[in-house]
Amino acid sequence: LNDAVVNNLAAGAEAGGTVESVKLTIEDATVGLAYAGGFGNVTSKTETLISGATVLKDFYAGALANYAKTGTVTHTGDITLEIADGEFSGNIYGAASVKAGAATSLVHSVGNVTITVKDGETKKGNQACLFAGGYATGSAASDSAVYTVGNVDVTISGGTWTSGATAGGRGVFGGIFASQVTAVAEDVTLTITGGTFGNVYGGGWAQKNGVSVVDDVEITIDGGTIANVFGGGTHSTSGGSTIVDDVSINISGGNITGAIYARGQLDGDVVSGDEVNVTFTGDTNFGCGVFGYSYVGGAASDAVLSYTAYTGTFSGAIGGFDSIVFDDDTAMTLSTAAADVSNGKWEFDFTDRAAELAGTSFLTWSTADFAGDTVKVNFTDAAQAAAGWNIADAAFTGATFDLYIGGSMIAEGIAYDTAISGTDWDGWKFTDESGVLKFKQLA
Repeated sequence: LNDAVVNNLAAGAEAGGTVESVKLTIEDATVGLAYAGGFGNVTSKTETLISGATVLKDFYAGALANYAKTGTVTHTGDITLEIADGEFSGNIYGAASVKAGAATSLVHSVGNVTITVKDGETKKGNQACLFAGGYATGSAASDSAVYTVGNVDVTISGGTWTSGATAGGRGVFGGIFASQVTAVAEDVTLTITGGTFGNVYGGGWAQKNGVSVVDDVEITIDGGTIANVFGGGTHSTSGGSTIVDDVSINISGGNITGAIYARGQLDGDVVSGDEVNVTFTGDTNFGCGVFGYSYVGGAASDAVLSYTAYTGTFSGAIGGFDSIVFDDDTAMTLSTAAADVSNGKWEFDFTDRAAELAGTSFLTWSTADFAGDTVKVNFTDAAQAAAGWNIADAAFTGATFDLYIGGSMIAEGIAYDTAISGTDWDGWKFTDESGVLKFKQLA
């Protein structure tokens, strides 16, 4: 479509029909409600490019499967959506719109979904949403999914997608909008390098006892302005739940005006996997809070916070993590008053640290309080351990240390400034030298 005005658009097959592929370009045109995949099956792929368009209502990059009326299941192959520019007055759905009836054995499916957003603008203010996995609704909740999606890959480099602080349940979702039904997506990858947003969710949205499920989530943020980041999803006050397996959140840039939550937003937004990690890299200064739990109903978890090759200043609140790890070429400043580590475990890992950083501490923290905490220090080998590396510019009175060399525990529960005994490292201790924690041998 070029310079056209279309009230409603269905670019693929009619209901019950089949086409091999769809290629839709909306350039300098105005459209209303749009289904890029039509109403039927697309066996291969659906590709959409939106450039300079005005979209007046919701936009779906896949097909409408309305088997609440037709009783016909619809399948769509891989979906690609590129937004180069445009104005959007509705929500954007990266895949299908599934309307099921009562509990049914019919399952609508979509292949892999790839979304690239380079620029654009919402007209919904702070109510705008991108649901990368699409939409599913029905009239009866069921444990079995009525809608499944393959891997979802979203890359956003620009655009203005909110007018300011964003309320709960608004923003970018890697998963599916599920209402009264169960809908499942495979792995979700969200990469953001620019743009202005509300919240970012690795999972989906659920309402009216719906269940939105995602396998693993990986979120990477290297730019843009974002309110809050959630590894999981969120749900409505009408009820529902979201489920995500493992979560990895990687932060190297951008401006996060709220906080990062490794898990979901509310009670019932579950992150069930064993691997839940938040990692900071790069040299950007951050003042956002970072928490290993959910926003509401949060409890200490087994999530891990890592600073890997991070050289900036972190001044936000820290809470709910099982452990905090400093590794690689990290040389950072922590300026927050306190860090709540649920199990009191800290780790300084030298195994990938460059030799020229022997005299540079991983961490500078003037208000440090490690009393009662356990500090693991891991050296590559005996030669590195004996070389007198700087560990941290911080006070460690009251901490105990576990020494690992080459991946093997040498000694555990070593009190601060107390010599080791009963090992090949007798007489060595973790102690202060001119305000720097070092592992050194008694004179």
